[in-house]
Amino acid sequence: AALSDPDQVVAVSQGIRRVLLGAGVPGDRVSQVYSAVDASAYQSPLSRAGARARLGLAGDAEVVTVVAQLIPRKGHRFLIDAVPTLLARHPRLQVLFVGDGELRDALAAEVGRRGLGEVVRLLGHREDVADILRASDLLAHPATMEGFANVAMQAMAAGIPVVSSAVGGMPESVRDGENGLLVPPGDPGALADAIGRLLADPALRRRLGQRGREIVESEFTVDAMVRG
Repeated sequence: AALSDPDQVVAVSQGIRRVLLGAGVPGDRVSQVYSAVDASAYQSPLSRAGARARLGLAGDAEVVTVVAQLIPRKGHRFLIDAVPTLLARHPRLQVLFVGDGELRDALAAEVGRRGLGEVVRLLGHREDVADILRASDLLAHPATMEGFANVAMQAMAAGIPVVSSAVGGMPESVRDGENGLLVPPGDPGALADAIGRLLADPALRRRLGQRGREIVESEFTVDAMVRG
Protein backbone atom coordinates (compact mmCIF):
# COMPACT_ATOMS: atom_id res chain seq x y z
CA ALA A 1 0.00 0.00 0.00
CA ALA A 2 1.10 3.55 -0.61
CA LEU A 3 2.16 5.58 2.40
CA SER A 4 -0.96 7.68 1.96
CA ASP A 5 -3.17 4.59 2.22
CA PRO A 6 -1.93 2.46 5.14
CA ASP A 7 -3.43 -0.92 5.93
CA GLN A 8 -3.58 -0.10 9.62
CA VAL A 9 -2.88 2.83 11.91
CA VAL A 10 -1.98 2.19 15.55
CA ALA A 11 -2.98 4.98 17.93
CA VAL A 12 -1.32 5.21 21.33
CA SER A 13 -4.54 6.33 23.06
CA GLN A 14 -8.26 6.51 22.54
CA GLY A 15 -7.83 10.28 22.40
CA ILE A 16 -5.59 9.95 19.35
CA ARG A 17 -7.95 7.37 17.84
CA ARG A 18 -10.81 9.88 18.07
CA VAL A 19 -8.71 12.49 16.28
CA LEU A 20 -7.91 10.06 13.48
CA LEU A 21 -11.54 9.02 13.06
CA GLY A 22 -12.54 12.68 13.01
CA ALA A 23 -10.01 13.27 10.24
CA GLY A 24 -11.65 10.60 8.13
CA VAL A 25 -9.50 7.53 8.69
CA PRO A 26 -11.82 4.48 8.43
CA GLY A 27 -12.57 2.95 11.82
CA ASP A 28 -11.62 -0.56 10.74
CA ARG A 29 -8.13 0.69 9.94
CA VAL A 30 -7.47 2.30 13.33
CA SER A 31 -6.45 0.14 16.29
CA GLN A 32 -5.32 1.36 19.67
CA VAL A 33 -2.34 0.08 21.67
CA TYR A 34 -1.04 1.88 24.72
CA SER A 35 2.63 2.71 25.00
CA ALA A 36 4.46 1.02 27.84
CA VAL A 37 7.30 1.73 30.21
CA ASP A 38 9.72 -0.56 31.97
CA ALA A 39 8.51 0.32 35.45
CA SER A 40 11.69 -0.87 37.13
CA ALA A 41 13.74 1.66 35.16
CA TYR A 42 11.99 4.49 37.04
CA GLN A 43 12.24 3.02 40.53
CA SER A 44 15.43 4.59 41.78
CA PRO A 45 17.54 2.74 44.35
CA LEU A 46 18.24 6.05 46.08
CA SER A 47 16.44 7.12 49.21
CA ARG A 48 14.31 10.25 48.97
CA ALA A 49 16.86 12.11 51.09
CA GLY A 50 19.74 10.84 48.98
CA ALA A 51 18.05 11.83 45.74
CA ARG A 52 17.36 15.29 47.09
CA ALA A 53 20.90 15.74 48.30
CA ARG A 54 22.22 14.98 44.80
CA LEU A 55 20.04 17.76 43.42
CA GLY A 56 20.91 20.24 46.15
CA LEU A 57 17.37 20.19 47.52
CA ALA A 58 16.51 20.57 51.19
CA GLY A 59 15.04 17.53 52.85
CA ASP A 60 11.86 19.43 53.70
CA ALA A 61 11.41 21.04 50.27
CA GLU A 62 8.10 20.55 48.50
CA VAL A 63 9.15 19.43 45.05
CA VAL A 64 7.05 19.67 41.89
CA THR A 65 8.66 18.34 38.72
CA VAL A 66 7.84 18.73 35.04
CA VAL A 67 9.56 16.36 32.60
CA ALA A 68 8.89 17.60 29.08
CA GLN A 69 10.38 19.36 26.10
CA LEU A 70 10.48 23.11 26.57
CA ILE A 71 7.98 23.78 23.78
CA PRO A 72 4.70 25.74 23.83
CA ARG A 73 2.23 22.85 23.99
CA LYS A 74 3.78 21.45 27.16
CA GLY A 75 2.37 24.40 29.12
CA HIS A 76 5.29 25.32 31.38
CA ARG A 77 4.10 28.94 31.36
CA PHE A 78 0.92 27.99 33.21
CA LEU A 79 2.87 26.42 36.03
CA ILE A 80 5.07 29.51 36.27
CA ASP A 81 1.85 31.53 36.55
CA ALA A 82 0.71 29.23 39.37
CA VAL A 83 3.92 29.48 41.38
CA PRO A 84 3.18 32.75 43.28
CA THR A 85 -0.13 31.34 44.54
CA LEU A 86 1.56 28.12 45.58
CA LEU A 87 4.43 29.92 47.27
CA ALA A 88 2.02 31.83 49.50
CA ARG A 89 0.90 28.51 50.99
CA HIS A 90 4.05 26.45 50.49
CA PRO A 91 7.14 28.60 51.07
CA ARG A 92 9.46 25.57 50.74
CA LEU A 93 8.29 25.00 47.15
CA GLN A 94 10.80 23.94 44.51
CA VAL A 95 9.80 23.50 40.85
CA LEU A 96 12.08 21.49 38.56
CA PHE A 97 11.83 21.73 34.77
CA VAL A 98 13.57 18.70 33.27
CA GLY A 99 14.09 18.84 29.51
CA ASP A 100 15.28 21.18 26.81
CA GLY A 101 13.79 22.94 23.83
CA GLU A 102 13.13 26.14 21.96
CA LEU A 103 11.61 27.95 24.95
CA ARG A 104 14.53 27.47 27.32
CA ASP A 105 15.81 31.04 27.10
CA ALA A 106 12.31 32.54 27.18
CA LEU A 107 11.27 30.51 30.21
CA ALA A 108 14.51 31.32 32.02
CA ALA A 109 13.96 35.00 31.31
CA GLU A 110 10.37 34.85 32.60
CA VAL A 111 11.48 33.10 35.78
CA GLY A 112 14.09 35.81 36.30
CA ARG A 113 11.65 38.63 35.53
CA ARG A 114 9.29 37.33 38.20
CA GLY A 115 12.03 36.91 40.77
CA LEU A 116 11.48 33.15 40.97
CA GLY A 117 15.04 32.05 40.32
CA GLU A 118 15.35 30.47 43.76
CA VAL A 119 12.16 28.46 43.23
CA VAL A 120 12.01 27.39 39.58
CA ARG A 121 15.08 25.53 38.29
CA LEU A 122 15.67 24.59 34.65
CA LEU A 123 17.74 21.42 34.77
CA GLY A 124 17.97 20.81 31.02
CA HIS A 125 18.17 17.35 29.50
CA ARG A 126 18.92 14.70 32.12
CA GLU A 127 19.64 11.00 32.11
CA ASP A 128 18.80 10.57 35.82
CA VAL A 129 15.03 10.99 35.56
CA ALA A 130 14.38 8.10 37.94
CA ASP A 131 16.43 9.80 40.66
CA ILE A 132 14.71 13.13 40.03
CA LEU A 133 11.30 11.48 40.35
CA ARG A 134 12.46 9.88 43.61
CA ALA A 135 13.23 13.38 44.90
CA SER A 136 9.84 14.73 43.83
CA ASP A 137 6.52 14.94 45.62
CA LEU A 138 4.54 14.94 42.39
CA LEU A 139 4.76 15.31 38.64
CA ALA A 140 2.96 18.18 36.91
CA HIS A 141 2.00 17.92 33.26
CA PRO A 142 0.25 21.18 32.29
CA ALA A 143 0.14 20.45 28.54
CA THR A 144 -2.42 22.00 26.23
CA MET A 145 -2.20 19.10 23.75
CA GLU A 146 -1.01 15.56 24.39
CA GLY A 147 -1.58 12.15 22.85
CA PHE A 148 -0.38 9.97 25.72
CA ALA A 149 2.57 11.18 27.77
CA ASN A 150 4.97 8.42 28.72
CA VAL A 151 6.33 10.61 31.49
CA ALA A 152 3.05 10.25 33.38
CA MET A 153 3.59 6.50 33.43
CA GLN A 154 7.20 7.01 34.49
CA ALA A 155 6.01 9.05 37.48
CA MET A 156 3.40 6.41 38.27
CA ALA A 157 6.10 3.74 38.17
CA ALA A 158 8.10 5.86 40.61
CA GLY A 159 5.11 5.93 42.97
CA ILE A 160 4.30 9.64 42.84
CA PRO A 161 0.97 11.20 41.82
CA VAL A 162 0.44 13.21 38.64
CA VAL A 163 -1.38 16.52 38.18
CA SER A 164 -2.21 16.73 34.49
CA SER A 165 -4.28 18.76 32.12
CA ALA A 166 -7.30 16.77 30.96
CA VAL A 167 -6.29 16.76 27.29
CA GLY A 168 -5.96 14.09 24.62
CA GLY A 169 -5.29 10.67 26.05
CA MET A 170 -4.11 11.89 29.47
CA PRO A 171 -7.31 10.89 31.35
CA GLU A 172 -6.69 7.32 30.20
CA SER A 173 -3.57 7.04 32.37
CA VAL A 174 -4.09 9.81 34.94
CA ARG A 175 -7.40 8.97 36.58
CA ASP A 176 -8.79 11.82 38.62
CA GLY A 177 -8.83 10.98 42.32
CA GLU A 178 -7.38 7.51 41.74
CA ASN A 179 -3.73 8.06 40.83
CA GLY A 180 -3.62 11.80 40.26
CA LEU A 181 -5.67 14.91 39.64
CA LEU A 182 -6.91 16.35 36.34
CA VAL A 183 -7.32 20.07 35.65
CA PRO A 184 -8.55 22.09 32.68
CA PRO A 185 -5.75 23.09 30.28
CA GLY A 186 -4.41 26.62 30.44
CA ASP A 187 -5.80 27.31 33.93
CA PRO A 188 -3.08 28.36 36.42
CA GLY A 189 -5.62 28.72 39.23
CA ALA A 190 -6.88 25.17 38.88
CA LEU A 191 -3.29 23.95 38.55
CA ALA A 192 -2.29 25.73 41.77
CA ASP A 193 -5.32 24.32 43.61
CA ALA A 194 -4.60 20.73 42.54
CA ILE A 195 -0.87 20.91 43.27
CA GLY A 196 -1.53 22.66 46.57
CA ARG A 197 -4.04 20.01 47.58
CA LEU A 198 -1.47 17.28 47.10
CA LEU A 199 1.38 19.17 48.75
CA ALA A 200 -0.81 19.72 51.82
CA ASP A 201 -1.82 16.06 52.13
CA PRO A 202 1.04 13.52 52.31
CA ALA A 203 -1.39 10.65 52.94
CA LEU A 204 -3.28 11.47 49.75
CA ARG A 205 0.00 11.64 47.80
CA ARG A 206 0.99 8.22 49.09
CA ARG A 207 -2.37 6.70 48.23
CA LEU A 208 -2.48 8.12 44.72
CA GLY A 209 1.18 7.28 44.13
CA GLN A 210 0.76 3.68 45.22
CA ARG A 211 -2.28 3.25 43.00
CA GLY A 212 -0.38 4.73 40.07
CA ARG A 213 2.38 2.20 40.50
CA GLU A 214 -0.19 -0.62 40.60
CA ILE A 215 -1.80 0.63 37.38
CA VAL A 216 1.50 0.84 35.50
CA GLU A 217 2.64 -2.57 36.65
CA SER A 218 -0.66 -4.22 35.71
CA GLU A 219 -1.91 -2.33 32.65
CA PHE A 220 0.89 -0.48 30.85
CA THR A 221 3.41 -3.27 30.60
CA VAL A 222 5.74 -4.05 27.73
CA ASP A 223 4.07 -7.47 27.37
CA ALA A 224 0.65 -5.85 26.97
CA MET A 225 2.00 -3.45 24.36
CA VAL A 226 3.66 -6.24 22.38
CA ARG A 227 0.48 -8.31 22.46
CA GLY A 228 -1.45 -5.31 21.16
